[in-house]
Amino acid sequence: MRINTAIIISFIVLLIGFFTNKSFLWIPLSVLGAGFFDLLTREWVLSDRIGKAKNLSILLKLFFAVVGFYAMIGQIVCLGLIIWWVI
Repeated sequence: MRINTAIIISFIVLLIGFFTNKSFLWIPLSVLGAGFFDLLTREWVLSDRIGKAKNLSILLKLFFAVVGFYAMIGQIVCLGLIIWWVI
């Protein structure tokens, strides 16, 4: 299990925002949570295995893939948030 960039970027942005008393800290906090969730479920989402309850398994894989997509897009949003804080 390796740390992904969504966790690193959102954690750094969260620390910068926290120590400089900036607003919208919920954005890097939610991306951090999604990054951890994505880190724990990515192997299963990428695998071809589907359990006995096929519909539930496909729905869970879709949900976990959407969370991973949010973590990926959230990195860009976190970088944009730093730029917005500086301006």
